[in-house]
Amino acid sequence: MSTTATTATGVDDVVDAEIVDDAPTRLPDNVVAEAAPAFRVTRHTILAEGELPPLADDERQFTRKDFTVPPSVKQRLDNRGVRNTRVNRDSTRERFAAWCETEGRVARKDTTTANLAAYIGYLMERGKGKPGAPYDPYSPDTLLAYVTRIVTWYPKGERPDGSQVREMIEDYRLEEYIPAGGEKEQAASLTLKYLVKVLDKIDESTRIGRRDAAMLVLQYGMLYRSIDVTNLLVKHIRVATDGVYVWTAKSKTRRKGKGRWKFIRDREDLKVVARVTAWLADLRELREPTEHDQNPADGGSAYLPNKPLFRALTTKGNLKRRVNAKVRGLFLTGRAVNEMVKARAAAAGVSVINGLKVTSHSLRAGPNTDLAEALVPLAERNTAGDWSPYSTLADDVYNRPDGSIDVSKKDPLDAVPLFGRPITAPVTSGNAAEPPPQDAGLN
Repeated sequence: MSTTATTATGVDDVVDAEIVDDAPTRLPDNVVAEAAPAFRVTRHTILAEGELPPLADDERQFTRKDFTVPPSVKQRLDNRGVRNTRVNRDSTRERFAAWCETEGRVARKDTTTANLAAYIGYLMERGKGKPGAPYDPYSPDTLLAYVTRIVTWYPKGERPDGSQVREMIEDYRLEEYIPAGGEKEQAASLTLKYLVKVLDKIDESTRIGRRDAAMLVLQYGMLYRSIDVTNLLVKHIRVATDGVYVWTAKSKTRRKGKGRWKFIRDREDLKVVARVTAWLADLRELREPTEHDQNPADGGSAYLPNKPLFRALTTKGNLKRRVNAKVRGLFLTGRAVNEMVKARAAAAGVSVINGLKVTSHSLRAGPNTDLAEALVPLAERNTAGDWSPYSTLADDVYNRPDGSIDVSKKDPLDAVPLFGRPITAPVTSGNAAEPPPQDAGLN
């Protein structure tokens, strides 16, 4: 403590004094108010009445390890999904990115709704034909699939608004595609009466013929897609005296759960037992080719449990070398099966049925159509075709009986005389018919 006072000049000069503190208390230069608590809230937060959201400070701090997976797991994640679906998805995205780059637009790591709309509009106007070829429009369903593949390329919350583009596509369907004669493309229904014609034209004295015949009857009996029949292994087939058991590990519509066995009863028209047995005998004789020998006596056997049931063959009936088949390896591709089915149908004169082209998918629609004609209930057909239990596709899409379109060659104009002239009696000598009088209005 110290005192401060004025200096006195005399005895009588007295002044008031004040006692003060040597270190006076001062307010801080910057007064900071206590901050309100920060909460972590997103569009997905759900709270009860009076409940507070979690504090932002409570959020866990992740490290690099929390975002790292082993290489094998990363490969599985990158390759998730059915292969043909994955290939279609990736190619659609690559084409979109390439178009954006050409147009000076941004496709990655983010894009805009305008970019997506402009790309789909470009496809509508250009069509799917090559430059210089006649205009071949994209179907609306194809464009809708493209939108989904592109939109899901981006993280949730950062995706372009696909709903606007989908509305644009539906307008295109009603105003341009349908009036121009567009319609949904479907494969023909290769029902049993047509399949028998195809089988009759196959030369089963050759190894390729025996393979194709066995593949066709199994695909028909199982209502398989082409990729399903190519994925069969040798161990997936068990031959009995009265039929064949076939194991399906998974399918496009049933990717989860357990596989299942299905029995195809032998019939005089399909001859499933004889045809499958003949092909299995071929597999027992076939050996894996080497660089210098197509069928070496000491080569690895093709008839092993975990090897593909159906293999690519040379024209001489030996196994093809597959050193360059990096994707499918020893397995056939669905495209190869599709080409085989189309070629066999053409050889039998049934490449077009009811105005629709025969493809490998015809062997899925065909047996379902036969089953529907035989009054097999929808639930049983859903099980046979591996559709979901409550699906109506087997009735609405895959049932394509004869008579779906008018394929008769009856034309009511046949009754009208050629050139619009009445039919006259034959001309005889000396009694020529006079020509009809000319219409004055045409002189």
